[in-house]
Amino acid sequence: HPSRFQFVFADQWRGCDLGCAGSPDIRTPRLDRMAAEGVRLTRCYASHPVCTPNRAIMLTGQYSVKTGVIGNDLPLPPEVPTFGEIARGHGYATGYIGKWHLDGMPRDKFTPPGPRRHGFDFWAAYNCFHDYFHPRYYRDSPEMIEAPGRYEPEVQTDLALEFLQQRAAEGEPFCLFLSYGPPHDPYRQVPQHYRDLYDPAKLTLRPNVQPELDNPLVRGMDCRESLANYYAAVTALDTELGRLLDALDSNGLAENTLVVMTSDHGDMLWSNGWMKKQLPYEESVHIPLVARWPAGLPVGFTTDALFCSCDLLPT
Repeated sequence: HPSRFQFVFADQWRGCDLGCAGSPDIRTPRLDRMAAEGVRLTRCYASHPVCTPNRAIMLTGQYSVKTGVIGNDLPLPPEVPTFGEIARGHGYATGYIGKWHLDGMPRDKFTPPGPRRHGFDFWAAYNCFHDYFHPRYYRDSPEMIEAPGRYEPEVQTDLALEFLQQRAAEGEPFCLFLSYGPPHDPYRQVPQHYRDLYDPAKLTLRPNVQPELDNPLVRGMDCRESLANYYAAVTALDTELGRLLDALDSNGLAENTLVVMTSDHGDMLWSNGWMKKQLPYEESVHIPLVARWPAGLPVGFTTDALFCSCDLLPT
């Protein structure tokens, strides 16, 4: 078994938007390298393409009808076994950083140490919030910690590195979940140097994109600009993933650490005239999944085996 688990997942990242998946525009050099060093699943799907239900599925290996988490902002029942509790029971130090969205309403509630954290001991999380230049999170007290002006994924990666380096110093096996908010809208909330990488006029639109459709979900938004900013957020997350991989290397932890990068669901982004998710279309349900474990997985292996988020925990 791996000595360490590092699960990194985004919010609303489509499975087609990876350089290694053949996207003509996206820049994901670190994820492409990770795929070259490990395994990429080309047909990975969100079992329930909405934030809260699919996060519950990823953590429990149970479908929404089993957990009862059938829609956003419903709490995951404390008695449902999760990845965190299983890992902790097998001697792994557990941690969760970033967007949680499994503790019900209100979205700004403090999740105290105990059963509502579902087995995760190190904690730097916030239930649900999408303001990427005003990061906020809770630790073990109800005093909210804020970092205004910084880009949220950078703050969350810093926290992950804190966890990783502490575990490395103590020689502990660990299981860390790192949950980023982007590329979920608002799309414009990305540092400018990432936005500068993408010219909206030069992007390749999917054949089923309908930017002219008079849909209230897309009215008043510019299709190409939104897509460019979404791509910018993906590239920003790729940079943060690179920081994590570099830290594993520099601390001598890479060989026996299983790193998994995935997403909770995709994003329609004007395909068939729709935005966001919650639909059984390719853009909404197809998600990336790349895994690297030098001691236990083949190198540069791609498989089209069907896989869904319900399969994550048992696999």
